[in-house]
Amino acid sequence: MAARNYKLNKPGGLKPGADPADIIRKFEKIYTNIYENEASGAMYVAREIAGCIREKQSAGEMCVLGMTTGKSPVGLFRALVELHKKEGLSFHNVVIFSLDEFFPISPKELQSRNYSMHESLLDHIDIKPENIHIPDGTLPQDKVETFCRDYEALIEQYDGIDLMVLGTGVQGQIGFNEPGTYTNTRTRLVALGNESRKAAASSGCMSRKASGYSRSSAHERRVIVPVW
Repeated sequence: MAARNYKLNKPGGLKPGADPADIIRKFEKIYTNIYENEASGAMYVAREIAGCIREKQSAGEMCVLGMTTGKSPVGLFRALVELHKKEGLSFHNVVIFSLDEFFPISPKELQSRNYSMHESLLDHIDIKPENIHIPDGTLPQDKVETFCRDYEALIEQYDGIDLMVLGTGVQGQIGFNEPGTYTNTRTRLVALGNESRKAAASSGCMSRKASGYSRSSAHERRVIVPVW
């Protein structure tokens, strides 16, 4: 078959139906799915997660999930709760590591990632409390470095994370990893950029929280990045 060359139409890009759909993805650095609305995209991701969980259940293994927080995963959490209640998806073999948390902060504060994750997801599924791992925002600052090392060591005990769900910010940050973060960074305390603080404030998180835990996800086996 002779090779064909495609060009982007000017100025509006590809015309729908004019060229193969996969050419759109040719210009993406990562595989990209686009959905009509948040609900359909969230359910797609939820079913991807459910498939991973059930596959591990069949093998008698734990499914280790990394979860982002904030506004990005709210629809996803709603979809996961729906699969649990309506389709019997069990989380008894699931271990969750949270990507980030503000510092300093109490888990009882409304702005806490710990609080929001429990309210939106964890309190509505059958996950075991001992399998929930969220960075501790109440530690003295001189204890944070040791906590971060222990957090990484715990992830390694589970042989890494099977599937990581991330969210992106308007500045390109992923979690609290601001643009320019090295891909080999691990759990650590970071100073948040101005845009990250403003985004946190607009989602109900206090702008005074200028620091937070964060972890790079470059070495996870599977990564899903929802952008709503």
